[in-house]
Amino acid sequence: MYNFYQSAIRRDIQKEVYKNPHFVMHLFGTEYFGVIKEKKIGPWKLKRHQILGVQLPDDEELVKKELEHAKKKLQAESGDIFLQLGIVNEIVRFENAHNIAPEFAHDMRAVRLELRKNMEQKYQLKSSFRENMPQAGIIYNVTKSDEDLFKDMNESCRKRIKKAIVQGLEFRELGQHQHETFFAKWQETAGKKGFNTITKTQYQDLLKYLAEDKGMLIGAFLDGEMIAGTICLFDGEFIICPYGFYDRKFGNIGAQHFLKFKLFSWAREHGFVYVDTGGGAPTGFPEHELVGVTKFKESLGGEKIEYYGNYDVVINKFLYWVFKLWYTLRK
Repeated sequence: MYNFYQSAIRRDIQKEVYKNPHFVMHLFGTEYFGVIKEKKIGPWKLKRHQILGVQLPDDEELVKKELEHAKKKLQAESGDIFLQLGIVNEIVRFENAHNIAPEFAHDMRAVRLELRKNMEQKYQLKSSFRENMPQAGIIYNVTKSDEDLFKDMNESCRKRIKKAIVQGLEFRELGQHQHETFFAKWQETAGKKGFNTITKTQYQDLLKYLAEDKGMLIGAFLDGEMIAGTICLFDGEFIICPYGFYDRKFGNIGAQHFLKFKLFSWAREHGFVYVDTGGGAPTGFPEHELVGVTKFKESLGGEKIEYYGNYDVVINKFLYWVFKLWYTLRK
């Protein structure tokens, strides 16, 4: 199973772009890469370690033993308030093109809520109040023909792509002279949605990294204007799309639908097998903040993978409560 969160490319980006303090921890016979994060709230300096992409073994006693060991180690050495784990064990995976029974979402919600209860009872793991690893992922097999990929999309998505083609949208790999425009539009659209982007310095460092044949920026253009864009990372047979934007003034055209469809073709022509458009909301949670973008990704077809998700090993109960309360009120 491909694990982006523990991939070399993500490690590089965390080190070279985000410049996050990082560490290595051995868990369950595997060496995991993680980052260290700090937040000052009033008189408290709150520190936490974070490892995303953890695979839990079937041996429950081993899991209990190693989690307890990790807790004591961090408590003694660093004064952490908690260790966050992004767990990639799979609950289920399914094709979005298939007609899912109406009760499936309800059942998936029940399964996930029961899982959270079991994880706390077995391992004293708290379901994270802050989601740093998406609970679901959506990937597309681009070895299929354009015709078959088109069939996998829902009717609304197909109509949007056809409309974009009729309107004259163009797919382009962005040149250096277009990078500033991309960043400005990305910041503008993210701000309107209440999301944060990376800083200008981080963006420039990311561009330097991508220039080493590690990825590219792509855009959809209408009459010469960039109205949608996506950042693409190259990792073996995968293209990963962690960030993107579209100009809401052109929301009726389907620029991102068109852009992804063209990317699928580009990826196949250049020897890639899969495109990963990043994470999404877990099935059965309509209140989740990623529901809107998830519906878009599901409309493109592909395969959805439901992961265990994010769990916290609580080290300092009081400061954990302080951080949770601060985060909840701020949100």
